[in-house]
Amino acid sequence: MKQERARRTREQVLDAAAAEFAARGFAQTRLDAVVARTELSKGALYGHFRSKEELARALLSHADQAWSALLAGAEQAGQSPMAALEQLTVGLARQLRSDIRIRAALRLAAELPPDGHGGVPLGPIPGRMVQLAAEAQSARAMLPIYSPAAVVQLLLTAVLGTQALSVLRLDAELPCQIEDLWQLLSLAATGGQSPSPSPGDEPEGRDRPAAGGRWGAPSDQEAAAPHTAVGVTEW
Repeated sequence: MKQERARRTREQVLDAAAAEFAARGFAQTRLDAVVARTELSKGALYGHFRSKEELARALLSHADQAWSALLAGAEQAGQSPMAALEQLTVGLARQLRSDIRIRAALRLAAELPPDGHGGVPLGPIPGRMVQLAAEAQSARAMLPIYSPAAVVQLLLTAVLGTQALSVLRLDAELPCQIEDLWQLLSLAATGGQSPSPSPGDEPEGRDRPAAGGRWGAPSDQEAAAPHTAVGVTEW
């Protein structure tokens, strides 16, 4: 019974700290404000966390576990790279919408230097998304005219930008909107084609596959292009 009460208190403190960090950032968050949100005593807070830094580390650890779970869910056997990329994109949107600790961790990771307990805001998620985009291009399920990193940068910009609008109460249905955006972006990425279009479905041309064929493999120049885009490697 005592352990369960201690666990509930710790969770309550973490949620309160997450709300403060998400709203104010690390530097402007005060432990007094965290205590005020919990309606607990300072002693109850310090019994679990001795400092603001410990609270930040706990929230970053929570995010790391969430990223691992999200990746595991997208690595289902037999799932295509495009399907896995969609699952990561929409799953990230759902986590941002439902979990205040994730939103706080993103801000903390962006504000704190690595030696100050910060880290990569989205952990391994962007890197894995770039790999999946590259695999989708290799499988000719995605147009090769843009680098995988540029594709992922656009996806993450859509997710995080829509989340920002949600915070401003301009759009309260983040996951649904991201699902709609995914349909729009995937049409652009594939040219509106299935991986194996029927003969005569689309006219031949610079950005179209030959009749009855798949999207062409990347040219030597495209294949040699670095898979980087401004901002993606900094997540």
